This record gives sequence, structure tokens and C-alpha cells, in this order.
Amino acid sequence: MEQNTLRISGVLEKQYPPRVSPAGVAHQDILVAHRSRQLEAGSAREVRLTLTVHLAGELVDQARGFGPGDRIVVSGFLAPASYRESDKLVLHAQMLHRQD
Repeated sequence: MEQNTLRISGVLEKQYPPRVSPAGVAHQDILVAHRSRQLEAGSAREVRLTLTVHLAGELVDQARGFGPGDRIVVSGFLAPASYRESDKLVLHAQMLHRQD
């Protein structure tokens, strides 16, 4: 079976306004800025990226307690941003918490 799991930490940069789907499910996108040093082929590599994270359901309520600048950890699965933007990936959160 194929696997699709990502766990990343970073700083909450932006929260877009929440919305509700026609089915009544809350949705919200947030931006997470990640910065780290990773080992690749024996050399240190600096990694900087900003990732769009999609929240749904109870995670939208949980994110209301967060604000820009908060350090967070998110895990979930990667999926295309939309059918038209299949080359852009979004992390669909399954777990979200503040990092101490």
C-alpha cells in the first residue's frame, strides 16, 4: 500500500478566513513557514519554505486559539491544491498542535 504522510514544524505565518462548505463542514487555510538544516549526501543543507496547510472540521476550531508567530507542528497528507493546479501541493492536516 502507498503511503502519504508528512509531519512538519514551523511558524504560523497567516490564517485565511474560515469558510463553511455546502455540506456544513468548516474549512480554513493557513501558511506555515519552516526553516531547518538537513543532512543531504553528507552535507548540511538549509531548508526554507512556506507551506499551505488546509484545515477541516474540528481543526478549524482548534486553530482559532493560534495566532501569527506561534510555533506549531502539523501532520497530515499531501494533495494537489486543486484539479487545475495539480503541480501545487497542499498539506491536509490531520493533527495540529502548538510547539512548546
